[in-house]
Amino acid sequence: GNLRPLEDIEADVIRLAIGHYRGRMTEVARRLGIGRSTLYRKLGELGIDNAA
Repeated sequence: GNLRPLEDIEADVIRLAIGHYRGRMTEVARRLGIGRSTLYRKLGELGIDNAA
């Protein structure tokens, strides 16, 4: 089958985590194993609204 681009999967996981942790970005970053600044950079790069 066709594989989705990694960027799409990454965006989906970040959106899911933001929803699951109710927008608590420190917790989202911790659970994803990245720093908060990296999380915010990825949000910008992927065009994800912080309130997703």
